[in-house]
Amino acid sequence: MSTSQYGPQNAYRNQDLQPVTMGQLRWYMEGMRHARLATVFGILSIFSLGALFGPLAIARAKKAEAFGVPAPEGRVLGWVGISLFILWVVFFIAYLALIITLIGSLPDSGRTAA
Repeated sequence: MSTSQYGPQNAYRNQDLQPVTMGQLRWYMEGMRHARLATVFGILSIFSLGALFGPLAIARAKKAEAFGVPAPEGRVLGWVGISLFILWVVFFIAYLALIITLIGSLPDSGRTAA
């Protein structure tokens, strides 16, 4: 009777069959913490202040990758939040310019002379 190497008994073993030390586990958990925070900051950057939370998400993603944990979600969400914030600022400036132009083109008939 043959057993598969992909069975549940081998699901959590290392590839080199070496036990995981506590230091390696702490290192990995620290990287996972940074990756999780990068994702949270990335989501916050989309729905609130992208100029604040976007760079925080990108920085946390870099820290997670320094610990060996990939964090592409946090990095992408951070950049999306920054770009949405920039688009919002451009739209707001264009809207203000339109309002100022419309106010400037109103006739002066309602004003009284002193």
